[in-house]
Amino acid sequence: MFSLKKTLKNSKTISIFTLLSRILGFVRDLLIASYLGASVYTDMFFIAFRIPNSLRRFLGEGAINSSVVPVLSKIEERKKPKAIFNLIFYFGVVLFFITVLGVIASKLLMLLFAGGYINSAYSSTMNNLIKLTFPYLFFVGLYVLFMGILNSYEHFAIPSFAPALLNISLIASVLLLLNKFDNPAYALAVGVLIGGVLQLLVSLIDFLSLRLPFNFSLKLEKSTKEIFSLAAITAFGSSASYISSMVDSFVASFLQAGSFTYLFYANRLFQLPFAVFSIALTQSSLPTLSKIEKDKIPSAVEVLLKFMLFLSIGVEIYFAVFADDLIKLLFMHGKFSLFDASNTALALRIMMVSFVFYSFSKILGNAFYAIKDAKTPLRASVVSSIAAIVSSLGLGFWLGFVGLAISTAITGFVNCIVLFFYMSKMIGRIRIGRLVDNFILFELVFLFLVSIIALRIKFGFIVVIPVYIAFLLYGLKRFLRKNR
Repeated sequence: MFSLKKTLKNSKTISIFTLLSRILGFVRDLLIASYLGASVYTDMFFIAFRIPNSLRRFLGEGAINSSVVPVLSKIEERKKPKAIFNLIFYFGVVLFFITVLGVIASKLLMLLFAGGYINSAYSSTMNNLIKLTFPYLFFVGLYVLFMGILNSYEHFAIPSFAPALLNISLIASVLLLLNKFDNPAYALAVGVLIGGVLQLLVSLIDFLSLRLPFNFSLKLEKSTKEIFSLAAITAFGSSASYISSMVDSFVASFLQAGSFTYLFYANRLFQLPFAVFSIALTQSSLPTLSKIEKDKIPSAVEVLLKFMLFLSIGVEIYFAVFADDLIKLLFMHGKFSLFDASNTALALRIMMVSFVFYSFSKILGNAFYAIKDAKTPLRASVVSSIAAIVSSLGLGFWLGFVGLAISTAITGFVNCIVLFFYMSKMIGRIRIGRLVDNFILFELVFLFLVSIIALRIKFGFIVVIPVYIAFLLYGLKRFLRKNR
């Protein structure tokens, strides 16, 4: 039976450690913005880092985690160790070869992701940055695998904390290594590699705490085949999203200096509530959804969607009203100008329109992964990625970074609509009308009016936070009371 209380309890653990990681991430971004501003060096580093980081989502969070948890959740406890060690070995081999291939083919990656630098004076630097950052994929890929394994045992704390180590490493690289290199972007690349190693180490330590009896065979286990099969389908769908991300980077490399940096920092703020609320809720609910009967999934998903709508309204109103204040506080230091801050805030507002759609998509996708159906999320990903590519090319060269931000919002909306369609057709109908009740409407009006009033007060974006927290706690108690 689906338990919202248990899901939220696990979600709270993930949210706390994720919030810690994101706070450190903003400290990291603040330092980078202060020391380097929005320059060609930050653009090159962020694009180079985006390649292995996007592949991490493509091979790891998107494909492996959503395949590992449903499969391992249904294996008998005595058979799990053999399946797990077999999976670790073969996934590690695959990651190793992909990493080596990526380093060798760095110029091809530059052509695909940063074509604007090919014939520029920065061509050699861009190529070197890709070579330096790409091995991060090997370490973070194994970390994501361990995260999936640990989540299947309902170990959520350490896997959620591990990303904080990447941010700590990058903070240290800004403070300690920046002056050691002629090009400051190299210092950040070294920080990325160290951070990847640290993430893998702490997840490995948590994995060893499970004390699983070592049982290994070179024979490819049935469970490994099943996970790889599901992961391959999911990865194929993610590849469509990866291509759209590549198109974004490609278009941005032709735009005015700083364009990609505006989008990067806006996305960083978007990802804070998305990770703390949306990803935490979906990650904690997947093990439970994987264990319940198919006919009970629609009602469980409906509860999750309604709670996510409640969270999303508060998030969207806050960031829409206070985007400028937040960007100025976090990033407008040193070389990061008011012009840079205004452009970043504009990009953030546009992206935030789609927060609820991306959040819904995570929950709806989980419903299919829970029944080992990776093909349906694949269809949705392909459709939304086509929309992303068309809109990025059409709007990016026309409106610059604003067009790319609009493209991001369009992509989230399309993906959500497609998943809703298939959910009703293949698993069970979601009664959309029941997601919006009088309490949701009251929240919309109340938080909007409170935020508009707070906007007129000095530091109102900080003063209003206790009101949002109080409303969140009241809403949480209300949802738990109604869904016992």
